Amino acid sequence: MSLELDITKRYPGFTLAMKFEAGEERVALLGASGCGKSCTLRCIAGVETPDEGVIRVNGVTFFDSARGINLTPQERKCALLFQNYQLFPNLTVLENVCAGMDAALDAEARQHLARRYLAIFGMESYAARFPARLSGGQQQRVALARMIAAHPGIYMFDEPFSALDSFLKSALEQNLLDLFDVLDATVLYVSHDIDEACRLTDRIVVVHEGRVVEDGAPIELMRSPQTLSTLRLTGCKNTSPARKVSSTEVEATDWGMVFDVGYEVPDDVAYLGVRASYFHRDNRAEPGRNTYDLHVARVSDARFERLVLLDPPRADSPNRLQWKVNLVGSDEHELPREGDVLRMHFDARRIHLVRA
Repeated sequence: MSLELDITKRYPGFTLAMKFEAGEERVALLGASGCGKSCTLRCIAGVETPDEGVIRVNGVTFFDSARGINLTPQERKCALLFQNYQLFPNLTVLENVCAGMDAALDAEARQHLARRYLAIFGMESYAARFPARLSGGQQQRVALARMIAAHPGIYMFDEPFSALDSFLKSALEQNLLDLFDVLDATVLYVSHDIDEACRLTDRIVVVHEGRVVEDGAPIELMRSPQTLSTLRLTGCKNTSPARKVSSTEVEATDWGMVFDVGYEVPDDVAYLGVRASYFHRDNRAEPGRNTYDLHVARVSDARFERLVLLDPPRADSPNRLQWKVNLVGSDEHELPREGDVLRMHFDARRIHLVRA
């Protein structure tokens, strides 16, 4: 394996206890802010030191508390791209790219290679500029060129697109995918955005409160989440504590709604989830099995969809259900409005049941 990680680091009020492996693949660390994703990257890079454990990359031991091994960041040869790209402000674009190269190369060879890597990202003509004269997107492309030039054993990205607008983010994601196509190395990508993780990586490691709670291909986690953390991080807006009612029935206790899921409900079911686009309006259905008349509390429109907030049957429910309606090609007169009462049917096959 290209990466073997099993570490513990204790902070005031928080313990990071991460364990996973990765080969020559793109792996997302997905989790809410403060769950330990960035701390993990910093421990691998040597910016922070775990209290105990082991870190190995391509067979080289970066850290082993039992054997007293702790390589310096320079010895580890990792590439870690932060949100602010961390270019050297006093160096030109060309000099920034050269800075991470093998010192054994002469100056002419380093400059030749640096221009080649800058050309990959369309930045060769900016070689003489300083970072302050570049846009955020241009700085990111220079940082990517510097990463390649360093020939690291592992590539790590800490939410590099968080400060960019959606148009630039989309363009630079394609630059990143171009880079990934030519890499034969482990790539770790920190994100809290499930769509970004799906677009850029092959595998997702879900992190919650400093620990790995689930690990799998994006499509597997979307289809069959096993924990509440994964359910929410994969974009499920409607979740409720749940209790088993019968062999195939489960109650969403926050909503006062009972669903027949059509299969054996686990005895230890803890939560239920329904994605905002996984139920629909059906005036032909009779109220009863998985069908409820729900009051529209509020509507709000984005570019292509209307978000509809529905009051569940339980009058004192702590949360409303969210339903998304496609606006493209829809008849304005048929769209739900505040105050409507809609007959909504919930597809049993699309109701997620998870344990704690």
